[in-house]
Amino acid sequence: MNKENGSKKKGITRRQFVKGGAVAAVGLAAGGLMTGCDSDSKSKGGQSKDSGKSEGKKWSWETPPEPIPDSKIKETVETEILIIGAGIAGCMAALRATEQGAKVAIVEKNYMPSGRGGGWASYTSKALQAAGIEPGDKVEMFHEWVKRCANRCNERIVWKYLDRSEEVFNWFIDISEGELTFLPYLPRYVGPRYYEYPGCHFIMGDTGEFKNMEITAPVYFMWKRSEKQGAKYYFEHRAEQFVKDGDRVVGAIVKAGDDYKKFIGKKAVILATGDIGGDKEMMEAYCEPIVLHPALKSKYIPVGMNTGDGHKMAMWAGGHMEDTIIPSMLHLTEYAWYCFGFLHVNAQGKRFMNEDTWAQAKSIEILNQPGNVNYAWSIFDSKYPEELEKQIPIAGGQFWDDMVRFGPWTPELVTKTIEGHVEDGLCKKADTLEELADLMEVDKETFLATVNRYNELAKKGEDVDFHKRKEILTTIEKPPFYALKFGPALLVLPGGIEISEDFEVLDDDKKPIPGLYAIGNCSGGRYGIEYPLILNGNSHGSAMTEGYLVVETILGK
Repeated sequence: MNKENGSKKKGITRRQFVKGGAVAAVGLAAGGLMTGCDSDSKSKGGQSKDSGKSEGKKWSWETPPEPIPDSKIKETVETEILIIGAGIAGCMAALRATEQGAKVAIVEKNYMPSGRGGGWASYTSKALQAAGIEPGDKVEMFHEWVKRCANRCNERIVWKYLDRSEEVFNWFIDISEGELTFLPYLPRYVGPRYYEYPGCHFIMGDTGEFKNMEITAPVYFMWKRSEKQGAKYYFEHRAEQFVKDGDRVVGAIVKAGDDYKKFIGKKAVILATGDIGGDKEMMEAYCEPIVLHPALKSKYIPVGMNTGDGHKMAMWAGGHMEDTIIPSMLHLTEYAWYCFGFLHVNAQGKRFMNEDTWAQAKSIEILNQPGNVNYAWSIFDSKYPEELEKQIPIAGGQFWDDMVRFGPWTPELVTKTIEGHVEDGLCKKADTLEELADLMEVDKETFLATVNRYNELAKKGEDVDFHKRKEILTTIEKPPFYALKFGPALLVLPGGIEISEDFEVLDDDKKPIPGLYAIGNCSGGRYGIEYPLILNGNSHGSAMTEGYLVVETILGK
């Protein structure tokens, strides 16, 4: 297969950079003013030594909170490994640590663990191999990943995930002892410009008293198995400040109700607090402006829970935020989850992109359209079942969900799906294009001209407007006609705290802060400026892999 081959300093949005030119990097709150912590190496006010301001903007976290005095501490809990956050990464770390015999405490501000999503990726696994799915070239995959991240990722962290994920997944398969089912998920996009590698699984199983959208089966398993092995979970406990002994982080002050507790992790403290998607101010500071699009909705579960707590605590302890933007994971999970490779038009009824591309690209293009809307329309006619049958083998991923996750595609399946969306209103169906335009509430003249132009290009077999593959070009002439509404949602903003390849939190001089580690979506290095969809489910897979490997670092095994 032939495959085609913005950074910002902390606290400066891309918008600010463009407006203000080359400005000094904003240094965010660092060190010192927590329990047992001195502000020896930092400037006054808790700011890092390279501190500056953009247009006078001052972020709320630049002023560290006052230390919580010992007089307010109602209880002290001692353990060997303290984990802050019970998501994918945190629960996996708890599972692996207790399996190794370590004493573990996990504090989580929610009333239960969290961890959403369907796809879980490793380079390969015994489940994939048993299904006859051969892995791609690991080195090639690595280089493609780095390229998609514009060389802003930490190559050692990326390679560690790709190189060790098979080991982690096979271990997880073994210890699940049949309680979890690992279903191979085939690559969806096989176009020439953006290739998806095999490696994705859907992991099914029991979620106890919870619905699948509240907690996924792998996280539920990690939680319950680690509890059985001795892990102590403290729910509705919010970590607020670190405890330090000299330069070493040795624990955290945690609020439970109206009371404060001190948790001590004798061997290590692990941050697994998730992303910043619930904190608009942090999104403004560290992400590209598109994530603040007025129509963009969050689909993280639970919505608004991840507020960058771990990021702020790390900065107050002297930790450094990675110098790139935090990338956005934008997936087509708003409205219908299907869009296919047919003609796409915006809210004005006008074609706006080459439809032969991957989900992240479609999401961004939609949000860049006029009107501040979060949707577009996929336009096709009654021939769609036969046309899709031809397209799926060569262009699956452009569909978003392509209906061939676990078995063969059938025309009956897609027809049932589309007609179901006609009933629920997400798909408009009409006998004429004029009527369809009315149902879509778009300018009729613009829409008709767009369809006519598209049909002209399809008949010629050459898309001179957007350069779409001729194999994907299809006419829209045979009634009834359809308009399927689809659009992006924000899932997660993975990144932030700079870490070493051994998951140690680094300071401004890129030196490890003793005793402090960060894994999962609160940590940086994996992506740089883009979430690469070349391996579906890699954020879940890497979080699980990091949770396993950080214990190896801490315990020396």
